[in-house]
Amino acid sequence: MQEFRFIVERGTQDKILAGEEALLESVASGNSPILRFVIFDPTAVLLGYHQAAEQEIHLDKVKEKGWLVGRRPTGGGTIIMGPDQLGWEIYAESSLLGGTVESAIQRSADGVIKTLEKLNIKANFRPKNDVEVNGRKISGIGAFSFGKYMAVTGTILVNFNVDDMVSTMKLSSEKMKDKITKDFKERITWINKELNSNISMNNVIELAKSSFEESMNVKLVESSYTQEEIENIKDLQTKYSSYEWIFGLRKPLEGEGLKYGEMKFPGGLVKAQVKMAGKDIIESILITGDFFVEPKRAIYDLEARLKWSKKEEIPKEIEDWYKDVKIIGITKDQLIQFLEGVCK
Repeated sequence: MQEFRFIVERGTQDKILAGEEALLESVASGNSPILRFVIFDPTAVLLGYHQAAEQEIHLDKVKEKGWLVGRRPTGGGTIIMGPDQLGWEIYAESSLLGGTVESAIQRSADGVIKTLEKLNIKANFRPKNDVEVNGRKISGIGAFSFGKYMAVTGTILVNFNVDDMVSTMKLSSEKMKDKITKDFKERITWINKELNSNISMNNVIELAKSSFEESMNVKLVESSYTQEEIENIKDLQTKYSSYEWIFGLRKPLEGEGLKYGEMKFPGGLVKAQVKMAGKDIIESILITGDFFVEPKRAIYDLEARLKWSKKEEIPKEIEDWYKDVKIIGITKDQLIQFLEGVCK
């Protein structure tokens, strides 16, 4: 039976996210696969890799609450993680997880589903990356790769405050906040709500540990960080706590006459800002959202391809770009139509 190291970490967002990168590198260098459970303390608002902070969150509200802001190395949307939300992470060779991002996400979801089953909560996987209870999301999952190795990261909501989420997230219409709050309460659930009682985080950790062990058919061995991992995490904390990583990586365009559009696809919400030079030339473009793309930095290549291109060249540039990348749930024709519409 395959052995996985098992680690539990409680810490700040920069240390935990630095660990995501460091542990994947560690496994890729030949160390044993890892299952890590994490608890963010203090609470942090975590952006997806492709999102712009200014587009997604009210920074003043986040600061008022004393929360931190971080950026994950995975795609997906903005989430809130704190002492009442359990994060889980798997680091292993891709072949152990099915070989693709989609299969890795679905296989990993089985551990969450089994955890909930042990609490008599019936759950199911909903593509592309959610676990639901009676149509309400209780877990979100993301993944990113490093050569032939992969990290799959996810959540289990033990307790959750929807009002906190609505007050800190930028919504499509502030006038609709009451309706959106109601909608979120109908779309999201958590363990304590389903049980109508409070369960301790330690209890959830024990149940989740045995559930992932069973669903993945592996043996979990209590472990701690190696000295090399400790040093790498410490070095990477500088990156994950930096302004450049959190706010500078995806910065909204500035200036007059900007074009903007957003569209929801099966694979996620895509937002585009475009600055035109005249009527037909794309001077600059920013593409953000909660989508997943492999390799994850490919979106920068697309922006570079489109910069100083003519509008009529959008289809060719996107078709060429799609030859080397994969976006879950967004076809090239959908992306072409969307960006052509924004540039009109």
